[in-house]
Amino acid sequence: MSSPSKRREMDLMKLMMSDYKVEMINDGMQEFYVDFNGPKESPYQGGVWRIRVELPDAYPYKSPSVGFVNKIYHPNVDEM
Repeated sequence: MSSPSKRREMDLMKLMMSDYKVEMINDGMQEFYVDFNGPKESPYQGGVWRIRVELPDAYPYKSPSVGFVNKIYHPNVDEM
């Protein structure tokens, strides 16, 4: 097993052992969803957001692709 593969496995294992809900897409370790809650004592408390993460073959040398699955408001992002 090459070093990037070990790094991918280690990072994914840390994420799965955290407080976040991780749901794998397909059987591989390269695509998955992560659900996270809004911070306590903030306007986002009680909210749950889901992101889709795709790890490229060259991870960690190439950054992952991350995108929100559900709608999220951000003042610097145009809906168009």
